[in-house]
Parts: sequence; C-alpha cells; structure tokens
Amino acid sequence: MYLVPVILARKPSISRLLPSCFVRSCGFFVFCVCGLASAQEYSDRVGTAEFQYLETLVFSRPAGLAGAYTSLAQGLDAVGYNPAGVSKSEGARTVAGTFRYHFLDIASGNASYAYPGAGGMNYAFSAAYINYGHIEELDENGNASGKKLLPVSFNPSFTGARKLNDNVRLGLTLKGLSEYLGDFEGSQLALGWGVDAGMLYQPSTRNVGFGLALLNLGRKEAAHYTGGSTGGLLPVSLKGGMFYSPFDLPKAKVVADLELPWHDVPRLSGGLEYAYLPSLTLRAGSRVDWVETRYYFLKATDQRPGELQGGNALKLASGFTFQSDGIAVDYAVQYWNGLSWVHALTVKYALL
Repeated sequence: MYLVPVILARKPSISRLLPSCFVRSCGFFVFCVCGLASAQEYSDRVGTAEFQYLETLVFSRPAGLAGAYTSLAQGLDAVGYNPAGVSKSEGARTVAGTFRYHFLDIASGNASYAYPGAGGMNYAFSAAYINYGHIEELDENGNASGKKLLPVSFNPSFTGARKLNDNVRLGLTLKGLSEYLGDFEGSQLALGWGVDAGMLYQPSTRNVGFGLALLNLGRKEAAHYTGGSTGGLLPVSLKGGMFYSPFDLPKAKVVADLELPWHDVPRLSGGLEYAYLPSLTLRAGSRVDWVETRYYFLKATDQRPGELQGGNALKLASGFTFQSDGIAVDYAVQYWNGLSWVHALTVKYALL
C-alpha cells in the first residue's frame, strides 16, 4: 500500500581562464566528495528513504538548471536548495507562487513569503504541496479493487539566513512533513520533520562563487498506516556547487553541482545561465549519476559495460526568467527519460 515512492520511481587552457585558487578549491572539493562516495554501499539503501518526494525540484529557476543551484541560490528560490541564499532577498518583502505539472497527472507547487528582519537577518515562510492524482487501489494480489485513492502531501517550512561578511552567508531551514496515502483501511497521516543547512562563499574574485548544503536531515515520526514503521531517515544529501562567469562573457554563468545522497548514487548536474537582456535570462541544464557515468566510460574505452541498469531519469532541462517592475516570471520544462515532460511556473512579486 506504500504508493508514493512507487509513483515517484516511475515518475584556451583552463588554467589561464580560471584563478588558481578557484581551481585548487574545486579540485579539493571533488576529491573529498568522491572519496566519500566511493566508500559508501548504496545498494543497501536505495529506495529506503522516507518522504522521497522531497527530492522533487520545485522552483522554476533551479528546475531549469536541472538542480545545479547550490551556488546560485537567491531569495525565495533558495528554499529547499541552499537556505543561505535567502539572505540575498535584497532587504525586500517578496511573495511567490509556483505550480508544477508532472507526468501521470501529478501536480505540485508552493506559496512563499520572504521578509527582512533585525540584525541583518532575512526570513522566509514556505508551504509546499503535492497532489498525486487518483490512483487505482490494488489488493494483496495486485488486482484492482475498484476504489480510487487520492494521496497528498503538505510541508510548511521556515528559513532564517544572514550575511556574515562580504564573503560568507549562512542559512537554516526547519520544515514539517505530512503525507496521506488515501482513504483505505488503517491509513493515517504520516508526519516527520527535517532540517536544511547551507553556506554560500563569494571570494574576492567576484566572477566565481561556491555553495554547500546539507538537505533533508530528519526523520519520520508517525507512520502512513496502522502498524507501519517510524524513525526512518529522510532522503538526506550533501551538495556542493560552484558557478563561474568568464571575464570576456560576463552575462553568462556556468554552474555545476555534485550531490552525494545517502540513499542513492552520486549525481552531477550542470547548466548555463545567460542574461540575454536586462529583463530576460535564459538557462539550460542536465544531470547524470554515477551509474550512467561508469557505463558510458566503460563503453567509450571498449570495455564491457553490460546493460545500463537504472540511471538518472532527468535528462534535459531549460527555462527562462522575465522580469519587469517588481514582477518576475520563471518558467522551466524538463524531459524525464521514459516518462514525459514536466513543466514549472513561478511568479514572484516584490512588495512595497
């Protein structure tokens, strides 16, 4: 009867271009994270996380970059990606609403509000939801019972962030989790809690930036049905990212994120964002995981990779931002291999 995870499961020389300190920092980060990744046995943990929908890319701007947003996180879009970015709210009160249409008639979205506080703090409230659509109930033998279920999720959160100095920003998000799988015998509201922590680092070289975030650190407190399990971990992950804007192309930003999930294989996402006009920004991105990377490497080196088992479903993403007179509209579209297209629309408005 645990339907939601099943749904979601379907569902010139560079040394001359980049500052030497940037190259050393990136190399050190990749070395450390890859070292941790190689030490983990993911096979025993894949698919065991609670509230797995937390990995869904909600806001349109990061969705258009395939999630490569840890170093670019800014304003309300930072919630769920890197809470330190909420400190970039520019001291203004802002409201935002997002609607995201998934494959299989799944819809999700959120409503958010950010405001400045005392002592250089910035805060944000956000409430996210997922409506999984009507699902046919199956009995223990896999036969349709003729009854339709309507699973839903609702998650409020509160974020606080602060700029410590010209180089460092820190942020923390506290969130509550709730999920109801539908009206069947023994069904009840599942509850949990989670914490996100993040940091942004902007060196004196302003065309480079770094981000680090620990996401979904928490646990499940109440089961989905009578007698169900509790105490399971959320889909916790460690993400590190960077952006680079070439001096000879200041309107462009190249971004990359390396993610180390506890319950899955490592993932690498990257993208490009380009300010075509002061009011129009274009972006695109993609994501691969360790399974795909290893498979294609063995294939390219004339080794025997076997058949590709699993792999990352999100293949391509793109989007744009149009802003004028305090209003910003973000749109993103993603292609998920074997599934379909996913669309996201975010509207933000800066209050007086």
